[in-house]
Amino acid sequence: MSNWNEYPLYDTYDVVVAGGGTAGFAAGATAARNGLKTLIVEEQAFLGGTSTGGGVGVFFGFEKDESNDKLHGIVGDMMHRMIDKKGTKGIITIYCLGLKDMDVPAGEYNDDTLKVVMDEIVAESGAKVLFHTRFIGADMENGQIKHLIIHNQKGIQRVAAKVFIDASFHAQLATDAGVPFVLGDPDGTIQPGTLMFKTANVHFDQYLQFPVPERKELARKGMESGEMAVNFLLARQLQNGAVFHNQSRAVVDPTNPESWSEAETLLRSQVIKISDWWIKNVPGFKDASLVSVSPFMGLRDSRRIIGKHVFSEEELMSGVDFEDAIAASSYPIDVHHHDGMIDNTLIRPAGGAYFIPYRSMVTNEISNLLVAGRCISADYTAHAGIRVTITCMRMGEAAGVAAKESIQSGIPVNELNGAGIKKIVRG
Repeated sequence: MSNWNEYPLYDTYDVVVAGGGTAGFAAGATAARNGLKTLIVEEQAFLGGTSTGGGVGVFFGFEKDESNDKLHGIVGDMMHRMIDKKGTKGIITIYCLGLKDMDVPAGEYNDDTLKVVMDEIVAESGAKVLFHTRFIGADMENGQIKHLIIHNQKGIQRVAAKVFIDASFHAQLATDAGVPFVLGDPDGTIQPGTLMFKTANVHFDQYLQFPVPERKELARKGMESGEMAVNFLLARQLQNGAVFHNQSRAVVDPTNPESWSEAETLLRSQVIKISDWWIKNVPGFKDASLVSVSPFMGLRDSRRIIGKHVFSEEELMSGVDFEDAIAASSYPIDVHHHDGMIDNTLIRPAGGAYFIPYRSMVTNEISNLLVAGRCISADYTAHAGIRVTITCMRMGEAAGVAAKESIQSGIPVNELNGAGIKKIVRG
């Protein structure tokens, strides 16, 4: 639609963040902490996206030598509040798929506590949040976004801002504004989605004593019988005693509404079958029961913009520390496949860590647009490493800082020297 001006103006802001997920939460809170009038637009009833509504249950993406006392910035604030509220024990070592050479710093957490912590941080920052609100378009003028077009129970409205941050995971705002994107690997293959679930009344000590080789053999038999979707058992216990499971899988294209709808229905049916199989077959679960299922599936993959720099697998593996590297991570490349018998490809970066450049968060086309989180400019394999919670949060923080630097200096976000952003967020 070309004439958005017929719709009422909701308000004018310094910064508008499209999406209140992990990256959007951090972007909005950081921008507001820097004195900018900020709005976060979120379609769910809570912040956090996949990290809360998707029931992920584990923070991944810390740097290799990080510990609770070394945490800083918005990640440090979030983690320390979570520890204080007994929503996490903080950073521990987790072995991906039980592999001893795939040890990563991580933090198991309670997603309901995280919702409250994110609410607190955003409220204290001064940022405003509109829940139950979708953004449905971009009003463009001379290579800039003039208004974000939103829709809620008051109908269609316009929101004006100086800087817009797309933290939608689907690059929805960037796409609507005309930024080119890619989807999936070079063949168009997209990582599968998962619906997380929780069980209670588990004798978890018995499960921990169940040898890993026997777990793999049991999972294999479960796949042969059609009751399991992946060839491994994944259960982790939270602070409150509940156990969360990452076990369902569905092929899904989230840019196709029919595909997405069908996958949500399929995964709910999978969860019932898988949880029942666990209770009948897995040591420690004979007295367990299914207590909750996440409200929506966790997606690993969607659109990725083609920005000023495409962060590549080669750059991730070599660990080049860019002049404008605004976030660092040690999480391995983690590609989930559609065939549960070869569910993951895990590749640790050669140097143990890698660095994400600011240039991958901005575009050539739009001068007042920042992109944060899993929809930044990266190739398929690099994206499989950077797509996790803590890394996305740090990209969001960098976006909030960049918005302040741009407005303060008068330099468009896509012309800023990212080295200055790096110095602020990483020291």
